[in-house]
This record gives sequence, C-alpha cells and structure tokens, in this order.
Amino acid sequence: MRHPLSGRFVRQLFLAAALSVPAAALLAPVAEAQTRPVPPAGAPVAKPSPALLQLARDLVTANGEARAFDGVIPNIVDGAALSFLQTNPDLAKQLREVAVLVRPEFEKRQAEVIDILATSYAARFTETELKEAIAFFRSPTGIKLVQDRPVIVQEAVQGIQAWGAQINAQAVERVRAEMKKRGVDL
Repeated sequence: MRHPLSGRFVRQLFLAAALSVPAAALLAPVAEAQTRPVPPAGAPVAKPSPALLQLARDLVTANGEARAFDGVIPNIVDGAALSFLQTNPDLAKQLREVAVLVRPEFEKRQAEVIDILATSYAARFTETELKEAIAFFRSPTGIKLVQDRPVIVQEAVQGIQAWGAQINAQAVERVRAEMKKRGVDL
C-alpha cells in the first residue's frame, strides 16, 4: 500500500522546503523597519490584503516554489484510493481507475497550495520586500537560481547521503573500538 505521506510526496515536500531556504537567505538582510513582526508559532495571523496576497502569489510563482507541489494532488488521490487495498486487494485495478477518474476534481484545488505558501509570505514580508524579492527572481540571476535549484538540491542530497554513510561507518568503527576496550567484540 502506498501512503500519501511516503515516497514522491515526501520528496516533493523536502524539495519545497529546500526551495524556500535560498529565498529566505536572500531576503534576510532586509532593513528592520521594513520587516513585519513574525507572529509566534500557533498565534493567529492577520489576514493579508488582497494586493499583498497577490504579490506573495507572484513570488511563489517566480521563485519556483509553486512548481514543487505539481505532483502532490495526484499522489494524495492515488494514496487515498490505494489505501483500500489492504482490506480489498482484489480491487487494485478498479481503485487505480477510480483514482484517475477523480483526480481532475481535486486538481482544481492546486491553487490552494499556492495560497497557503503565499499567505505565509504575506504574513512575514511587506509589500516592498515582496516586490524586491519578485524583482530578484525575475532577474537573470534569480531565473538561473530557480532553474538550477533542483539539480543543486539533488546534488546536495546525494552529497549529504554519502557524507552520512561515511560518518555512520566511522561511528560504527569507533563504537566497536570502544566496546573492544571493554572486552566486548562486536
């Protein structure tokens, strides 16, 4: 059974999170007078104006974050349909067909993801900051960043995985050596 919070869906969430890091890093040195106070986690956030929300939508489109969620809805719908396989394994073919049938109904809701992202930006950035960020992501350097980011993230993930495997191997050897000092052969 494929769960909607596994596989490709999780990779897309990771990619989305990775995509947002450079944007935040690029926008960090903004003058304090322009920065909106960030509400504490869980605190209600004031609803942004339609104009501010539209600027934030423009930003998540320009910075590539909106595209990171392109395959999320099909994965969720497929996961929902296939969740019935555990109790109804003979219905696999029909469940896949039904998932394909109902996908368009849910794909119409893709804009909701953009609105969720945009609302977060609109709550934390001023109109001026959003315009500056959009200008950057529409510049040649910003366009290059958006285009190259998936490859950069993929390379970074592979490098981090290799690094982690190396650290793990070294840690295993160190633990083995320390245990040997205590008279235990592992």
